[in-house]
Amino acid sequence: MKNETKEQKLDDILIELDPLYESVDELQIGRMLDEYGIPFFYKQPIVIYNQSRNEIWKPAFTLPGYAGFVIDYVPNSAQNPKDEITRREQVYQHNQIPAVVFGPEDMSKPNWQKDLYTKLKQLYRDVVDQPGCLTTSNARS
Repeated sequence: MKNETKEQKLDDILIELDPLYESVDELQIGRMLDEYGIPFFYKQPIVIYNQSRNEIWKPAFTLPGYAGFVIDYVPNSAQNPKDEITRREQVYQHNQIPAVVFGPEDMSKPNWQKDLYTKLKQLYRDVVDQPGCLTTSNARS
């Protein structure tokens, strides 16, 4: 019984520290990033070139420690979530912004946290392995 009280108090403290997430799924992604020790900004504005004009987008998460990667979340309320995920992936790719676009279908998988982390690691490796990419490890060689 004592542990339940301590855990409940910890949850209450964490809730107070959380940003005002737009959905429970975004809250879960934020908590997962916290658990993995990945710092992030929530809904940080970025400039995107889309359909011949500049736009301000606010992806769900921007990861400054991962070369500015973004994790964007497409809710079920989007008109066509699968099409919207594909569209956003293409726009990020066109803007040379490494991104993982996630939706409710991805979150319904039993190991979604591990899948997301694996995608982030692979994307980071792909970016770091590109010619001309200056990282701490290859800057000294």
